[in-house]
Amino acid sequence: MRIDKNNHVPLYRQVEEVLEEKITSKQWEYGYQLPTEQELADHFGVSTITVKRAVLELVNKGYLYRRSGKGTFVAGNTNEKDINKLMSLTGVEGEHPHELISFLIENGDDEVASKFEIKTNEKLIKIKRLKIENDIPMAMEYTYLPFDKCPDLTANDINNELIYSILKNKYHIPLGRARSVVKPYIAIGEMAERLQIEPGTPVFEWERFTYTKQGKVIEYSKFYIRPDKVTYYAEVIF
Repeated sequence: MRIDKNNHVPLYRQVEEVLEEKITSKQWEYGYQLPTEQELADHFGVSTITVKRAVLELVNKGYLYRRSGKGTFVAGNTNEKDINKLMSLTGVEGEHPHELISFLIENGDDEVASKFEIKTNEKLIKIKRLKIENDIPMAMEYTYLPFDKCPDLTANDINNELIYSILKNKYHIPLGRARSVVKPYIAIGEMAERLQIEPGTPVFEWERFTYTKQGKVIEYSKFYIRPDKVTYYAEVIF
């Protein structure tokens, strides 16, 4: 397909359609590294800005992903995940392997302390982990727990068992419900580096609150999820 500069369709959209066709028709298979933006611009006879916008649209659709300093690649099939499982209080241990980045006991800042309705000088356990599937980093996770409710919790504990199971079985805390909020976020710095995406890439931010049966927040987490690897769905059965 040639780019028609007299067509009413924007040039970036025409480039996007050509590239998408190469991906969906399997001319470019999973893992294929695209030519540089300059090479594509020369090929189509358009500006690099036009190519950059077309590529960004395909990244946002999940067809492509960027690796900082290495280039742009064809993404594999996007996984479909049940949104209810992400929000649920239970799961299968080992279903989503984690790489523990840090396990700290420190005073909560104003923002996090307010989630638990505690003072900023009260201690919290802060856990930072990277979720990995098929050797691909999928999400950054920041989890906070009140230190006074689980004072002897260790990094080894969370490496071997689900946090929810630990709260129920080790600390005998009755769990009631969980509430999640999703919104867009821009990944930069360490987050972009660990997720192996270009700085400035939009990601999903999932904010989750877990409550005891008494209505107190017992766990607060933020997940930053790559948009190019996961599609979430909700199913209603009548």
